[in-house]
Amino acid sequence: MTMLLSLMLAATPVAATATPPMPQDLSSIPVIDGWLGRKISPRWSEDVARLYRRGDCSGAVNHDGSHLLEIDMLFLLSGDGKPLKIAPVNVHCPDVEKFVSSRILGTLRNSFPKSGATEAYWMRSQVRFLWSDAP
Repeated sequence: MTMLLSLMLAATPVAATATPPMPQDLSSIPVIDGWLGRKISPRWSEDVARLYRRGDCSGAVNHDGSHLLEIDMLFLLSGDGKPLKIAPVNVHCPDVEKFVSSRILGTLRNSFPKSGATEAYWMRSQVRFLWSDAP
């Protein structure tokens, strides 16, 4: 996780109770069904493509002559659906990580499910980007 993202998250208030550690096995974390970020993220593809080309990045795969970048995301959520931590898992590009995290914190902050839980819990989803370098 980048230093900027760590500082942003450090400023986010976290409940006094101990937070659960970041999971190592994604398959054990519940998926956020129908998360708005998964639907909106393709709109950010041109911004991500520009950052990806400019940075020291890897991870995009060939998809029918275009580039597809899928980033697994972990979210530590409070019971009222507020993100306490955001962890892009396989981004392989610091500029894209910062961009995606700031977009989620800015425009999608209220898109997470409310569970009513008293303790923070992890959930996961994915953001996807598709772009072409064709003229």
